[in-house]
Amino acid sequence: MTDSKVRTLGPGQLIIGDEQDSQKFDVDCTKTSLTPKADTDDTDEFLDGHTESGAQTVSWTLDTTVKEDFSKDGIQAWCFKHSGETKPFTFVPNEKGTLAFQGDVLIAPIGIGGDVKKRNDQDVSFTATSVRLLDHTPGAKADDQPIAD
Repeated sequence: MTDSKVRTLGPGQLIIGDEQDSQKFDVDCTKTSLTPKADTDDTDEFLDGHTESGAQTVSWTLDTTVKEDFSKDGIQAWCFKHSGETKPFTFVPNEKGTLAFQGDVLIAPIGIGGDVKKRNDQDVSFTATSVRLLDHTPGAKADDQPIAD
């Protein structure tokens, strides 16, 4: 039996921080992606004619667009306070799906301002490390059950 395909982003979860100090980004996000970038070293050519592929490294960013929140407990204030710190994150793209992601992100400040009398958006990109894929039980909070390779 195969899983039903879940293709829509949301409703889901994006939580950054640990149990003592976390922030629910999902309530302010209008767009979110966990984006890999693969870099591969040059292929080596050998005298006997064979080639060997270069090593590949993958780096990640957690990118999101948020609506501004000018409250002292909002995500902009939280990111300003924690700028430069590495915090854990959990990203569940869709509550009905069976996948979730966890890792760590380097917190950066979020821009402030824009058009007057508008609900402005701010784009945020955090460097992500230790990204791992998890099993997710639909409708439940993400649990730490890495998927076997």
